[in-house]
Amino acid sequence: MGSAPRKLRAVAPDETPDQPKILSLAEAIELGDYLQILLAQRREIVTSLPEERGPAKAALHRQLSLISKEIEALVSRDSDEAEGGANVEDGEFDAAAI
Repeated sequence: MGSAPRKLRAVAPDETPDQPKILSLAEAIELGDYLQILLAQRREIVTSLPEERGPAKAALHRQLSLISKEIEALVSRDSDEAEGGANVEDGEFDAAAI
């Protein structure tokens, strides 16, 4: 499940970018976009944290950390793909290795 490629276009000098719609968890699941699902889960965890105490709060903090790392990895991957791949230097060619 991934997001569809975005279509790019030129913008006018006075045009401001559209703000992405913030989806509820149910909307994100219906859309089937894994990144949006993670973002919605993170928002719900952050909203419920002040009400929790003890082990439940600790578990939510752990889950928040895991989800945030996964979001960062997905965003980084999408950024690398948009730039045409990861920035990796080529090694020296060794014809004898073939």
